[in-house]
Amino acid sequence: MHWTPQLARDTLADLTQDCCLPLDPGEVIPGKGHFLRHGHVIIGDIALRGFKDKGRWKYDDRDVRRAGQALAAVDVDHHDLIEIQVPRPLLAGETDAAESWNRADWRRTLSSWMHSAALQKELDEGRDWSGLAEIGENGLPGRLTMAEFTAQFGSRSVAGTRPLDLLSWSGTHWLLPRAYADLLDRSDTLDLTLADKARICSGCQQQRPRNSWAGWRTPTASGYVTLCPACSKAAYPHYEGHLRGVAYSSLRRTLRADEYLCQLCADSRAFSWDHCHDHGYVRGPLCASCNTFEGKGVSFLSGEGSVLHLLECPGCREQRTLPRRFHLDVVRSHLETSERHGRCRQRPRVHNAELTQGVHRFSLACYSHAYISTWTKELSTADVANLVRAFVDNALSSAPEA
Repeated sequence: MHWTPQLARDTLADLTQDCCLPLDPGEVIPGKGHFLRHGHVIIGDIALRGFKDKGRWKYDDRDVRRAGQALAAVDVDHHDLIEIQVPRPLLAGETDAAESWNRADWRRTLSSWMHSAALQKELDEGRDWSGLAEIGENGLPGRLTMAEFTAQFGSRSVAGTRPLDLLSWSGTHWLLPRAYADLLDRSDTLDLTLADKARICSGCQQQRPRNSWAGWRTPTASGYVTLCPACSKAAYPHYEGHLRGVAYSSLRRTLRADEYLCQLCADSRAFSWDHCHDHGYVRGPLCASCNTFEGKGVSFLSGEGSVLHLLECPGCREQRTLPRRFHLDVVRSHLETSERHGRCRQRPRVHNAELTQGVHRFSLACYSHAYISTWTKELSTADVANLVRAFVDNALSSAPEA
């Protein structure tokens, strides 16, 4: 039988009422892109495959029952504890950082939670970051207390279980029940196996490198499949811009976007028609990954071809502007480039702006010193419009000739 995520959650809760582990059956409720990585949700050490049925995600009831019964049968001796090594967070410049961030590792997840909570405390209290490298007597970084840690991350789950409810500090090491740690290890191994299978192109059987962030996963009517760029290009044509100036409202039910390659990355099958929400014009077909990335503001605008894609909207191009939601991102990027704390060469971080009587007040902070330096920068709405216009003019003048 095909079960909805809600029915799967309720059934898991019923089957695991007497389980000796703290659980979160709600992990089977999929969020956006939930099945993108390998098409499964892992509960305990059992994988539940997600698939589309009439446009909605479903599970096989046999997988759900098997996961619930397996968790209910777990026997945990809460006095048989094992020391666990919680690694320090990887930095973006380290050799294996990209691969490690893209694979399940429950120990590194705990580390990430600890340091995220500690960092948030420092930011909330306006302190510098220098203390984050120090581990306190309670095993946590900086000035973080266990109560504060659990308040922030106690409801977080790994493989449908809540590890912080069982995590304890011996005075020298973090401890978990041995049987539970073994379960989490099996979950990580299963996740890696599924991810490796999902790296294989369904067309030519080529395998995508583990450390590659290029999206080979393509949404279909039944779920995600893996197609390499070559197979995608062989199967779907390029979009030639023939719908420029067409209103999205007149198009979405008459022409499928997934009949084309993604206009932005040109590597994956398109998923939906992207359109300008300010003017209503079609911009072109995008894959799920690029469509999601469009919401990343400054990061999206810095991508190759991203600004020109936004200017596929005739309204934006004629007015030499961008959709309103990108205006402050343009200003943030400008301030990061032009503003400095004294003679410091490091780019500041620009935080959210406040708008008061036609003036945007941006908060800037430099984190390159022992103490955080902060200041503000004010720009009028006219200043913002001029910066956006200059940004668009620069993009158009730098565009390759058609």
